[in-house]
Amino acid sequence: MARLAIEFDWNRDPKGYRLIESKRRVVRNGKGHTPNDVVHYRPLSSVGSLFLIFANIATKPAGVLDFVQRFGPLTFHGWDAAQGDDVDLVMFHANHMRQILKSWDGDKKRPHLPLGQPPSTSLDAQVIWDPAIKALKWELRPKSLLDALWLQLAQALTSSIQVRHCEHCGIWFEAGRGTGRRADSKFCSDEHRIAFNSVKRSKEK
Repeated sequence: MARLAIEFDWNRDPKGYRLIESKRRVVRNGKGHTPNDVVHYRPLSSVGSLFLIFANIATKPAGVLDFVQRFGPLTFHGWDAAQGDDVDLVMFHANHMRQILKSWDGDKKRPHLPLGQPPSTSLDAQVIWDPAIKALKWELRPKSLLDALWLQLAQALTSSIQVRHCEHCGIWFEAGRGTGRRADSKFCSDEHRIAFNSVKRSKEK
């Protein structure tokens, strides 16, 4: 199996973002582009499965704003204070991702992927030498945070980790080796399993 690494550097505006409902845009509050005007970080390294957070919350305008506030703009348009991220476009990507996850949560031998052209991803790729493992590996560098989320989703679905849908709260979560949840888990936490069964018992009375 080919070794694969995703490297992604991104920025956040320390002054935050706001939702302009009339234009359906999330725009940054700051206007500068110097090192003093942005916070540099690596979102994929700071948060484990960022694509799951995106798919869980970015399906409504308020959720798009919440995601951008926490992780920065999703596209390069988001860095333009006069333009910002297109809320409807972002929600389309989040909902398309949810459809893929829903499909994958069923018959994994032949998943029924959503109809239509899947969103494309832009990235740079190269083969590099990794001195830590003393072997060659692929290094992929997405062009935007939205590209990085799609690439992270693809990597997750082609690995041994399972992505499941919590029967209690409805969020998507990872299960399987290294996640702390069994591969066949139906709940994102033991608390939600207990709560679900408690509600179920009360309805049966």
